[in-house]
Amino acid sequence: MYLLFIVLFLVFLWQIHRNTSYISESLNDYLIKFFVGLVSCIIPTGFLLSELNQISHAVSWGIGVNTLAFLFYFFFTKISENHQYSLINSLKTLPKNLSDIWQEQSFLGKSVFGILGTGLLIVSILNLGMFFLTYPNEWDSMTGHLVKCALYLQNGNMNRLQGTTWTIDFYPNSLPTLQMFGFHLFGEQGFKVIHYLSYWLFAISAYGIAFRITQNKAASLLVFVLSALLPTALVQATTTETDIVLSAYLGCLTYFMFSFKANPSRLNVSLIALMAGIWIGHKVTFLLIAPAAVVVAFHTVLLKKQFYQQIKVFIIVFVAAISIYALPTGYIGNIRESKKFSLGSLSAPEMVMRWHGIEHYTGKEKIKNLVFNVGRYSSDFLNMDGLRSSPMGKELNDIVRYWPNKILSKLNLEGEHFTVVSYFSFEHPVRFYLERPFWGFIGFGLILPIMLILGWKVLRSFKKLNNVEKSLSVLAFAATLHFLSLCYSAPYDPIKARYFLNMAVWCMPMLSLVSLSWLQKKTTFNKVFLITISLFIVISAIPTILFMRIHPVFGEKNIFNANRLELITIARPNVYEAYKKFDELVPKDAIVALGTQQEHEDFEYPLWGADFQRKLIPIHPFRSAVKPIPAEAQYLFYSKGVIPYQEGDIQLNSINSKSDIPVNDSEFYLRKLTPTP
Repeated sequence: MYLLFIVLFLVFLWQIHRNTSYISESLNDYLIKFFVGLVSCIIPTGFLLSELNQISHAVSWGIGVNTLAFLFYFFFTKISENHQYSLINSLKTLPKNLSDIWQEQSFLGKSVFGILGTGLLIVSILNLGMFFLTYPNEWDSMTGHLVKCALYLQNGNMNRLQGTTWTIDFYPNSLPTLQMFGFHLFGEQGFKVIHYLSYWLFAISAYGIAFRITQNKAASLLVFVLSALLPTALVQATTTETDIVLSAYLGCLTYFMFSFKANPSRLNVSLIALMAGIWIGHKVTFLLIAPAAVVVAFHTVLLKKQFYQQIKVFIIVFVAAISIYALPTGYIGNIRESKKFSLGSLSAPEMVMRWHGIEHYTGKEKIKNLVFNVGRYSSDFLNMDGLRSSPMGKELNDIVRYWPNKILSKLNLEGEHFTVVSYFSFEHPVRFYLERPFWGFIGFGLILPIMLILGWKVLRSFKKLNNVEKSLSVLAFAATLHFLSLCYSAPYDPIKARYFLNMAVWCMPMLSLVSLSWLQKKTTFNKVFLITISLFIVISAIPTILFMRIHPVFGEKNIFNANRLELITIARPNVYEAYKKFDELVPKDAIVALGTQQEHEDFEYPLWGADFQRKLIPIHPFRSAVKPIPAEAQYLFYSKGVIPYQEGDIQLNSINSKSDIPVNDSEFYLRKLTPTP
């Protein structure tokens, strides 16, 4: 059956290629639309298969995605002219195009492109190696994201589960469909495929947006390279976190908006509506991005009369997209379970929103939280992220941070007031949540100066700006609005460094000015500055990957000699012993009741085993009493304090040391049960 699924998958790829070739104009345009074609077919297939209890059947996925791909071809033939784009011809001319860009560059341009291009080649090889050599092991994945996927595959559907962690029931089901499709293709490594693709699409869409604005291939290529070297993007490329996928969606949506600005066709207005539905269905944090997205939409779409001439097409496709990609993803179920409608209830239970949100704050507290976060996140952006992952880089970062710390310390930003998960400090230590880098040198060395320059020009006279500067100024304003939205919406959370990758969608195209303006200046300062900062960007990107604690390359235990279980429990080393004994004592196909701790405290994902053959039944739902042990269960795995110890229960581990985490590691026990016939 697996071979049949592979055949169906290859047919699916051919169909997406055919569909994409029909509506594409260039290689960059093709790659973006190919990605959209993949996700637009896989997501609704997952929703449909859930209703049919077919989530765990690979062949059903193959049939479903091919059916939708054919329907999309029919749709595109109705709204678009056949461009007859040739992927083969684009690939044939690509080396010459790159060579032409290189030949056009001055010594400074060749130096900058040479340094950054070499760096990108190195980190691309390193990240590809990380993809194949590592396993998913982020905290949220071990307690929520991938637990959700494993339970869906086990049960055959995506019904609400009453999971141990609130994220299992409240996080949208759009991403799990893509992860499960990848699992059917490649096994456990397949959970990461959509994230790795999203990393590249984030960079490719940055190129596309920059080219739509500047019509300059060299400037757009520089944007692409710098986007792919962004520390927070590099870290998320090989994980199973949700935000890099949202960034890819936002990049595609923004690209389609600028495509409409250049060519207000029915195709582009339809792609905007389609992508908006996919983006909205992915995660509720789209609401934090929406104000900035509306600003960009006014600049590119809403002020053009052609949009209103085609508004019927937009409304029809948008309503269809919301119905297909957003409504079935779980938002309605969240509101039902919360028993009231609010923006917070779309994403989490009320008790969680009182921790993560600000809905219960007074007006004065909301303003204070905003002010504190502006200072705190601004401080976090001033770190040499990536470089400071290494021991020597950390020492250098401490030196560079002297004056920022001295100046910002007067604002009384440090401490636990208006924080969640972990407190704020100027040292920004790497704590239990492991690496969460911001933008490093690309942020404070390039993007910040460009935003200040654009802001100054806008204040002097917006009318005197050329078209490129006007579009980039709009993106700068959108980025500022996005930053303020993130600062306002929740207490300080160092883990939200990954949220700022979405903001980078607005910021990265601004880097086209480096090629359009800065590389054209021949002053000694300009040459020294650009070559030096290019070196620092590359030197930072490499340790970003090599010194990731979730994927250790150095040390006694690393990705080359550690076993799977050691790697997926790397954030909780104290509990490795328990999971190892569990694996040894419990058959691979056993039915196990789980009496584990709630609220992100105990890892459940490792309990399925390497072959994912065990059936796990959570009996300690989030913020609820322990449920009866199911009659079919053969074993009970429980955490001390959840279920009373009985004579004969096997203690799996003993906690002798406290980890640097906000929760206490659990002592686990195993009980052999006699299932009822």
